[in-house]
Amino acid sequence: MTRLTNIFLRLREQSQIWFSRFIILVLLGLIFFVAGGGVSHNKKWQIIQINVEGANAVSSDEIREIALEKILGNYFLVYARNNSHLFPESEIAQTLLHTFPRIASVSAVRDDEHTITINISERKPYVLWCGEEQSSKDCWFIDEGGFVFDKAPEFSKGVYIEVYGKLVEKNAEKPLRASVPFDRFAVANTFVKLLRESIGKPFRIALKPEDEIEVTMYTSAKHPFLADVAIRFNDASDPAVLINNLEKAILTQFPNNTSPKKKLQYIDMRFGSKVIFGFEQ
Repeated sequence: MTRLTNIFLRLREQSQIWFSRFIILVLLGLIFFVAGGGVSHNKKWQIIQINVEGANAVSSDEIREIALEKILGNYFLVYARNNSHLFPESEIAQTLLHTFPRIASVSAVRDDEHTITINISERKPYVLWCGEEQSSKDCWFIDEGGFVFDKAPEFSKGVYIEVYGKLVEKNAEKPLRASVPFDRFAVANTFVKLLRESIGKPFRIALKPEDEIEVTMYTSAKHPFLADVAIRFNDASDPAVLINNLEKAILTQFPNNTSPKKKLQYIDMRFGSKVIFGFEQ
């Protein structure tokens, strides 16, 4: 019994020693934590200047204002957020991306003890998304990836290509931050690029149901009769093959570039290598 009592007393003594050491370590950690927080407030590392690079359409002052808001206060009530070594880079970047859809990418970096720079990359207007139906003229800028990022003013016909079709990830109220179906848009966009290089200038892309795409011509110095002609093809088509078939069919249908007797309305390329010309009745 005495032996068991001694073992118990020794265990209790060791537990008290370990507990005392634990308390000491916690107190030391707390002291270092608070001391580190005090050091972080040293004016030697206080952010005084915020530079903004790459912002054109987005206001540099608004970007700077958001960054200033994010460096106010402290982390865990102790560490200074306006310390040039500790400022919340990721938080600033994420807030700016959420606030300004026109911003494609952003990074915040430390330049020196008192200066940080926010580098902005903006989305560039590529084409216009103008609604699901061609009767709509409520147009928005989209970038080359099909992302809707800003309301567009009115433009004359042909300044920008107009895209029509349903959006994906669309907000219930506005198309902002939605996008056109990427795969379908990529096929149409590649076809349009090739069309510009070899035949003429298009002005409209319609992403229709039933996997159909329709591209409408604006002008063609090579084949003037193609103005306002709609070219139809399927999503699964190879744009390079389409262009090749189209050029051959035009040369066959209109030898020596002779103008048609009736107005050409559409060119249907949805049936393999077959090309159908539709004329006004």
